[in-house]
Amino acid sequence: MRSLHIAVAVARKDLRSEWRGRELLPALATFVVLAIVIANFAFDLDGASGPRLAPGILWLVLVFVGLVAFGRSFAGEKERGSLEAMLLTPAPAGALFAGKAGAAGVVLLITEAVLLAGMALFLGSPLSLAVVAITFAASLGIAALGSLFAALAAQTRAKELLLPALVLPLWLPFIVLGGPALRAAFGGQAIGVQPSLLLLDLGLLFWIAAVLAARFVLDD
Repeated sequence: MRSLHIAVAVARKDLRSEWRGRELLPALATFVVLAIVIANFAFDLDGASGPRLAPGILWLVLVFVGLVAFGRSFAGEKERGSLEAMLLTPAPAGALFAGKAGAAGVVLLITEAVLLAGMALFLGSPLSLAVVAITFAASLGIAALGSLFAALAAQTRAKELLLPALVLPLWLPFIVLGGPALRAAFGGQAIGVQPSLLLLDLGLLFWIAAVLAARFVLDD
């Protein structure tokens, strides 16, 4: 319970700081809208091609948003020196990591809500419960892996180049598993809860592994 309270406190601190500063979320939301508008004109989308290309556009935008969101989560703490200060406290490293990863995950979910709404508005993509469930379920594992390798990359000089090289291959399973399900959902086909549950199980597995590995990553 103590670790849970610490994780919640860290997440609340990060979210409060983002709310007061309003640096990351407005930039990510602007990027999402611009990416959708560019895709709309670049692919010359219409009512027929929009839903067909929507899954690819969603994954591409989501990957780039995730790289920025998770990269800034730990890079900002490293630049201010506050990460080292937190590690000097008796709080477990896993709890500190879980809190920061949770806050970054919330930022990603908010950005995904903007992304899905924008795709429905500009691309005519059908917005269903299945689309939302699959996208949010994939975010669980994406947040865990993105935060873990962002913490590792933040300790290097080439963090902007190292983070994509480390995390993109490990995000691939979520795209491979979620891609067909999203295509079916955008196409209006009826799908069960199995894709979402599979993505949730995989994400939970990566969360456990990331929390356990955080002690070694943050102590380096």
